[in-house]
Amino acid sequence: MAISAKLKKTINYALRIVIAAAALWFIYKQLTDADNWQSFKDTVTSRLNSTSFRFQVFIVLLLMPVNWGIESYKWRMLIAYVERITFKHAMLSVFTGITMSLFTPNRIGEFFARLLTLKKAPLMKGAFLTITGSISQLLTTLLFGMLALCIFIPSYYSLSETRNYLIWLLVCITCGFAGITMVMMYLRVPGIYRLTTVFVKPGWEKIRGYLRVIRRLKRRLLLKVLLLSISRYLVFSTQFFLMLLAFGLPIDWFNAFILISMTYFTMTAIPTIALVDLGIRGSVSIYFLGLYFNGVAGASVSILAATTAVWIVNMALPAIIGLMFIYRINIIRKEA
Repeated sequence: MAISAKLKKTINYALRIVIAAAALWFIYKQLTDADNWQSFKDTVTSRLNSTSFRFQVFIVLLLMPVNWGIESYKWRMLIAYVERITFKHAMLSVFTGITMSLFTPNRIGEFFARLLTLKKAPLMKGAFLTITGSISQLLTTLLFGMLALCIFIPSYYSLSETRNYLIWLLVCITCGFAGITMVMMYLRVPGIYRLTTVFVKPGWEKIRGYLRVIRRLKRRLLLKVLLLSISRYLVFSTQFFLMLLAFGLPIDWFNAFILISMTYFTMTAIPTIALVDLGIRGSVSIYFLGLYFNGVAGASVSILAATTAVWIVNMALPAIIGLMFIYRINIIRKEA
């Protein structure tokens, strides 16, 4: 039974209100129910008189639109294969996606929200292209994480025993092989597409059509998307590093980058539900960064404060901005 235009408009309007309310509720609950919230406020208050603190936080805030701007540019390049949009459109769609991602498992809402802001693109084809961008970011996290793991093990664990040394060597070889293999698969080296089509039955023309969309992506574009993902990774890792310095944790960039990469790497293996995401981020960050600051009084509190601050800047603030553009989402729409 066809849905009338008026009913579609009513449903979309109602669902937008639900999404906005859920996002605001989530941000409120995260900030007020967190056990560390009072500690976070006290830590921020104690640092406010520091000029270096204000300057570093200011730089982190400036890097927020850079972070999501790179993501918007990357998505715009990919989605151009099915619908051409402006950079402004892409940026607003990304912010809207962040709003919807907050209360959905593994932030899957971000993925759907972006697609629902498109007007002409077939949703499934747009989905495949969006997934390509997500894969490039995941690949970047895994590559930096595996590199960090190879450096992390000898830095924090003794390799004096032959068994430990051999385990580390095996880890390095495995990471190297896995990294090269993943990059080759992502860049569609000859044979990869043909191998994929083997598992798709001849009668599945619709799926074959979606695969042809991916096949149209030039290897040069995929490489450019990967380089943009790396750039974005360096931006939000730098934000985390600056926040550590802002909260009085003296650490050099190299050690910070290794431990931050280990934090992100570990989080990719944890199937988080957004409602506990901030808590998981804090716990993982305290474990890895705590190894560097072992014995330093108040280090855990400062690490948790830095983690919370980065979440506020990169997730909560963009989500609030995205609320202003929630009207762009059309839940009920005609398939192209």
